[in-house]
Amino acid sequence: MYSPLILLGLVIGLCMVAWFSRSPFTSRTRRSAPGEFTQLSGGTIHYQWHGDPSNPIIVMVHGLTTPSFVWRDMVPLLVKAGYRVLTFDHFGRGFSDRPREAYTTEFYVRELDELLVSLQINGPFHLLGYSMGGGLVSSYAAQRRDKIRKLVLLAPTGFQTELGGFIHWAAKWPVIGDLAVNLVGGFLIRRAAKATAKSEGVDQEMIQLQCRETRFSGYLSAVLSSVRNVTQLDHSQTHRVIADREVPVLAVFGETDEIIPISSSMALRTINRNAEIAELSDVGHAMAYTHAQLVADIIVGFLDRQN
Repeated sequence: MYSPLILLGLVIGLCMVAWFSRSPFTSRTRRSAPGEFTQLSGGTIHYQWHGDPSNPIIVMVHGLTTPSFVWRDMVPLLVKAGYRVLTFDHFGRGFSDRPREAYTTEFYVRELDELLVSLQINGPFHLLGYSMGGGLVSSYAAQRRDKIRKLVLLAPTGFQTELGGFIHWAAKWPVIGDLAVNLVGGFLIRRAAKATAKSEGVDQEMIQLQCRETRFSGYLSAVLSSVRNVTQLDHSQTHRVIADREVPVLAVFGETDEIIPISSSMALRTINRNAEIAELSDVGHAMAYTHAQLVADIIVGFLDRQN
């Protein structure tokens, strides 16, 4: 039998091996990045402009684990429809820096505020968020009503406070959870991405990009901190504020989404009866890239409507 100290030493040793086996994020890594970079108070952030500068702006905010490449298939469709699109990588993901901070809603609102100031976007603009990004843009719209034309939510968090999965379990345990995520979090995220590819028909390029993310240092810490501080928040009051301030809202949900259940649509409808809600049959959480044309058509129809 091994003593508890020996077992603890083995776990710590394995975590150190896992930590040092991940690639540091350096300027060399950024050489392959498309787009541009700007300096915010939290560090360097990666962004891309798409489309004619004279067109109405859509700011697109990605979710928990998949950075701005998640918009690969939707951006060309929105540009073709006559919009100028801004995409960016949250801190901790993609080609952006990995600051050692608590990734709270306030952290992300500040990130977006500073990015918009840096790029001289004064509004009004359309704001679109996906999954965790849906929860974040809801918080932003409630606080910055004067900047928002219309709000689009794709499978948004904020209505189910008990999300499943390993990361959400680990988030409940301050030290043990950190060790567990550092040790096996990358493997489990990669496995989940491959499972999604099989169940929802995600192409291999997208899966490879997702798996690559887990191999960079700082990524898992950012994801875990975001789960602890953001994804399990109840946004009911936020959406009451949005309704009171008459922000036009479109929310799109997938009926076979295993991460954000379709029951979330009913919760939103109860809070904001003016919200336009689309429930897509045979569509899962990966809707932004498995059903890009369908989702883009719904978004464009909503944004083009004069109301």
